[in-house]
Amino acid sequence: MDQTERIIYLLTRRLSSPLTEDEIKELEAWMSENPEVREALSQRLSDPSLLGEYWRKRSLVDTGRPLADMQERLGLSSRNRRFGYAVLGATVSAAAIIALIWLPLSRDKDMVPVSVVKQQSLSVISLDSIRPGETLAYLDNGEDKIPVESSSRGLPVAALKKQGNIKNGPIVLEVPRGGEFIVVLEDSTKVWLNSASTLTYPENFSSGARRVEVSGEAYFSVTKQPDGSPFYVTTAGQEVCVYGTEFNIRSYPEEKSVFTSLCSGAVGLRRLDGAGGELKLSPGNQAVFDKESMRAEVRNVDIEIVTGWRNGRFVFHEQTLRQIMYDLGRWYDFDFEFAEQELEEMVFMGSIPRYSDFSTAMMILEKIGGISFTVNDGKILVKRK
Repeated sequence: MDQTERIIYLLTRRLSSPLTEDEIKELEAWMSENPEVREALSQRLSDPSLLGEYWRKRSLVDTGRPLADMQERLGLSSRNRRFGYAVLGATVSAAAIIALIWLPLSRDKDMVPVSVVKQQSLSVISLDSIRPGETLAYLDNGEDKIPVESSSRGLPVAALKKQGNIKNGPIVLEVPRGGEFIVVLEDSTKVWLNSASTLTYPENFSSGARRVEVSGEAYFSVTKQPDGSPFYVTTAGQEVCVYGTEFNIRSYPEEKSVFTSLCSGAVGLRRLDGAGGELKLSPGNQAVFDKESMRAEVRNVDIEIVTGWRNGRFVFHEQTLRQIMYDLGRWYDFDFEFAEQELEEMVFMGSIPRYSDFSTAMMILEKIGGISFTVNDGKILVKRK
């Protein structure tokens, strides 16, 4: 692998997973000390035939096939198979690729899991003052919404009940837009809640089945019980049966499907109305449950992409700009609108640090897509440059 290919590899791998300290130093040295190599790389990445070839190869990748078989089929080694992540849209400049990766390059070493910053009304702020990452959530005691705060290790339900003055009965934990929360349930199961998500659970699990309900997005690390009692997660017409595993579930009300992605162990999915049988997943599988048709299909996914939010990154894999704006809107707590409908269907691939400030995230998207963002009547307006 020549120097240019090595830099390409490091740059594109940076989009999907953290680099080692040595690799970070290697890239930093290249960026600061070799402007002529940087220019050469820019010219090479700007070559449509090069990008087209890598895009063609990437489209052949089937994550369900054995790794060695895919590598032989593509003529790629395991070290450069991820190049496809460099193609961040139908058209993209080398400068955009470099900017996307270079800006957050040194943050892997210093990134903190939580940054507590109060949100403000969009109508009285500028774009660069929006900050994400609150650990504040709310407990619903049937009468009021009571604020509670989490920690990086998670807050046990007993502490939540004490903070929220919750009476006996189901507990509703609501994480607002711009927030995230970790809670440890009575059986030691740990739940990471993403922005604009709600978890309903009992104070104590009775003998037998353990049941919770979720809306939004949550990552579960379910503790296996000595008696083998299952753990059930209910959401939007489906139920997930878990026996001790880790999985991610995404079920936002405004989305047409529920996405259940298995990281380890085994889960089974079934409809709440009892129709049909149980659909079982293996690690690396994702079930896509259509809320309208009540049908589900299984596909293979890259778990690193699905769970990027829990690891401090937004990772976009062939997502439309509308989908991306919904995710960013929940995290940075803003509403948005498009000046043109065509902009909504622009497709992006890439990664943005989750704890970066709003202006940095917008600058990255502006460089990639030739778009701009302004505040208009308390909303973010997305338009062409």
